[in-house]
Amino acid sequence: MCGISRNLTIRCGEGDYGELTKLRIILLDYDLTLMDNLIDFFDALNKALLRYAGKTITFNEFYSRFLDNRFGDITPENVAPEIFWRYFRMVYETRYGRPLKGAEEFLFRTKIHGLRNIIVSGRECHSRRVWLELERFGLAEFIDEVYTLYDLSLLGGVEEELFDKTWLIKYILTKYGASSDEVVFLGDYSQDYLSSMKAGVKFIGVSSYPERKKYLQVLGVKYIAEDLLEAYYILGDICRE
Repeated sequence: MCGISRNLTIRCGEGDYGELTKLRIILLDYDLTLMDNLIDFFDALNKALLRYAGKTITFNEFYSRFLDNRFGDITPENVAPEIFWRYFRMVYETRYGRPLKGAEEFLFRTKIHGLRNIIVSGRECHSRRVWLELERFGLAEFIDEVYTLYDLSLLGGVEEELFDKTWLIKYILTKYGASSDEVVFLGDYSQDYLSSMKAGVKFIGVSSYPERKKYLQVLGVKYIAEDLLEAYYILGDICRE
């Protein structure tokens, strides 16, 4: 497939990795991986704090906690963490954000190789809400399926701990008859990485924040990309291993 529509700066053969034929499925976390929507994270967190603690925090405090991944102590003492974070992930939506740098090029290139792009989101909402956002940003045509933690409950799946996506990843592998070597998961959060490890699939961490990248490195993440275009080239490196 040579050339490209929609004014993307990709030409036939540019960055073309034949080795990507070894892959069948790309799994993508949504918020802060496909979408650059940190302000929406801040907004959803404050909605949860206002509901359960009657207060909010400043962006400076939020940003400091985000860089250090320090949200464990933010839950009000009289509210179970499961209740607080489930509300957070139900109200999280992209109102101020936009696709992460390289998102459209990444999705287009993977589709050129015939791969399935499947979103596995930590939100707890009907997948239609995510589809509406994808349509708004012109990305829906590059996505094959969307799963959220709302789908996990509909499918009778198990969330072993908050934001665990292991069951959904294994469900998708079984649905398409794919082996773990044919799947790569992209995400920004510790549970994304841990879920991929438990499911046995390769993982690429995605973050442009040096502090977050260091955090992922400490966790043991081997591949970390600045943005999704860099993540595309890392796919080639993984396939050549």
